[in-house]
Amino acid sequence: MPTTTRSSRTRALAALCAFGLLAVACGDDDDTDAATDDTVAEGEAASGGAYDDYCTAIAEMEEADGFDAAQFERIKETAPDEISEEIDYVADAFIEAEGDVGAVFADPEVEVKLEPIEAFEEEHCDEGEEEFAVAPENEEYCAAIEELDTQDGPPTNEQLERIKEIRPDSVGEDTDMVADAFIAAEGDFGKVFSDPEVEAALGRMEEHDAEVCGFEEGEEEDEEVATEPLEGAQVIPVTGVDYGFEGIPAEVPAGAVSFEFTNEGEAAHEMAVFKLGEGVDLDELLSRDEEPSDEEAQDVTGTFAPPGQGGAFANAEDLTPGTYAVVCFIPGPEGKAHYELGMKTTFTVA
Repeated sequence: MPTTTRSSRTRALAALCAFGLLAVACGDDDDTDAATDDTVAEGEAASGGAYDDYCTAIAEMEEADGFDAAQFERIKETAPDEISEEIDYVADAFIEAEGDVGAVFADPEVEVKLEPIEAFEEEHCDEGEEEFAVAPENEEYCAAIEELDTQDGPPTNEQLERIKEIRPDSVGEDTDMVADAFIAAEGDFGKVFSDPEVEAALGRMEEHDAEVCGFEEGEEEDEEVATEPLEGAQVIPVTGVDYGFEGIPAEVPAGAVSFEFTNEGEAAHEMAVFKLGEGVDLDELLSRDEEPSDEEAQDVTGTFAPPGQGGAFANAEDLTPGTYAVVCFIPGPEGKAHYELGMKTTFTVA
């Protein structure tokens, strides 16, 4: 379990974007018109086959400023036989919800139905997309970056030195700064992300690599770090140190709770709070390489603080009875995550 579990809200939004129903929310706010034009072009290009009406209907829904029942009815009418049952179920759910997207995803069957729809559209409605062409002078750099992005472990010093040697001048200063920061950290990557200049350089590198190499930019976090507790919630002060959590009681009351997180360590720390399934052992869960199931662990809340800073809140609107874990997943010295160095604990809600 190398990272926190994915929230159901994240999965729901991703599925909704794949179905082409939230183009405005899922697109690039800075270039909405351009993104819309590209989407329509792809739908038209893909519409030369047996599924042209359906793919066109999906493209038009992506173009629209929102969606209505008439659009869903057209989607149902043009749905290919292979996914007609799933389309009918999801479209009817949206029509009945009358704009309340949250109500749609209160039904877990909606997410199940969306999976084959997403797979079908990827196969049959995206045929018009052109493969990104990397300029010959950037091929070696882009291949090296892709290798780093896809490997399981952290970058080695040899990989970082190679990146510095072959990086384009257009991203030279940022690449050198980031690579040198990782090398100097000697595996304690929490220190790397404690430097706001390095974090800014990483952001510029991501934008550059999206333009030059055709890589997708990372998704923005679902929510910014909360700086205020929930109204009416019980506030529990928590201190992060190298490496542990202080101040978390063995028992926490049910209901609305706000953990006020202060980082007194020398490295950046997070507190990821998730509820454990009945009988699930935290250490065994953390020892796995794969993500746990929703029955084993469910995201609840979380927050982050650079070293020496406080005022970050992990807000939980409604803690229900059970066992909860608090973990810091940030990589630390020698490539070990902070939880491997002791930054993990549990509490119960009666």
